[in-house]
Amino acid sequence: MTAPSTPPRRTWPYVVAAIVVLALRQGWDAEHVITLTVSLLVLIAVINAAGPNRE
Repeated sequence: MTAPSTPPRRTWPYVVAAIVVLALRQGWDAEHVITLTVSLLVLIAVINAAGPNRE
């Protein structure tokens, strides 16, 4: 018997939120937090574009 196929869980939003909250709690300036957030979102977009579903 094979295991049922389940879709992968998307944990990216939780990871980004946790990193941004940590940066804010560490006292980062808003400008640096925005730059960090944009960089993380671009990285996630690149990873998703190059993912296994692309041929």
